[in-house]
Amino acid sequence: MTDLRFAETKNGRILAGLARNCRMIFFTGLPASGKSFVLREFISIAGETGRRVHLIRWDAGLSSFQTDEILARYPNVEDGSHPVVRRAAGLWGRQAVARWLDTHPDPLDVLIGEVPIVGNRFSELVKVLPDEVEDALASETTIFVYPVPTKAMRTKLEATRRETFANPKHPHEANDAPPATMDLAWKLTCVKSIELGLLTSAESESLPTYDEVLYRRFFDHLLQNRNTQALKMNTFYASGGSAHDIQDDVSEISATPRDVADAISAIEAVMDAEAATRAVENWYRM
Repeated sequence: MTDLRFAETKNGRILAGLARNCRMIFFTGLPASGKSFVLREFISIAGETGRRVHLIRWDAGLSSFQTDEILARYPNVEDGSHPVVRRAAGLWGRQAVARWLDTHPDPLDVLIGEVPIVGNRFSELVKVLPDEVEDALASETTIFVYPVPTKAMRTKLEATRRETFANPKHPHEANDAPPATMDLAWKLTCVKSIELGLLTSAESESLPTYDEVLYRRFFDHLLQNRNTQALKMNTFYASGGSAHDIQDDVSEISATPRDVADAISAIEAVMDAEAATRAVENWYRM
């Protein structure tokens, strides 16, 4: 059942409206922003409204690309998977959304996504590209949701991330961004915001370790070509289990070996490893 304390909040009511009216809802945000918790709550809310829930997640999708053969050719780099692998997984993600729309025309079906964006992790879903799925991604029935924690909430979420990473209670918690990556993600947000003209160098010198105004400004830039909904998060909801706990009746999309091979080949056909690295480095330029 849905955590009624959350469902009865303003954010819960917003999510209930999206559950009734949207075909695709993608959750994004920095590590330790609350997106996994909000995604889990939305899945519960959507199920209670009678929707058939389908799920696509970056971590689960990426895992299909991390075979011994691919890792031998494209080993992981300092900040995660190899740029060629990231680009291929992103291409697959966009194609998977198109296939889902083709095979699930019934409006009772809803696709829910976990889209980190940062570091070229499914960032292809928020970029305008000339393909068959662009109109659907930009339509009024598709929305990208990102939670915006207050400073106090962010502090609690960071502490929780450090605890769950050190003592995972769910297999996916061990794959969460580690504390060092969580801290780096915020520093990069500031650096990229300066490059984009969203923040001046002088302003950055007095910026705290987290600032919700800049956070929202940055994600509004990333999502400028999509319908968006920001959720102000100012309450920490204690709940049993992990934020990664997903109901058994949810159908999760995964890449087949053929999907993986085709996506890798498609990326290799248009760019080498050096070009893929440059593309990944410019993930934030919309």
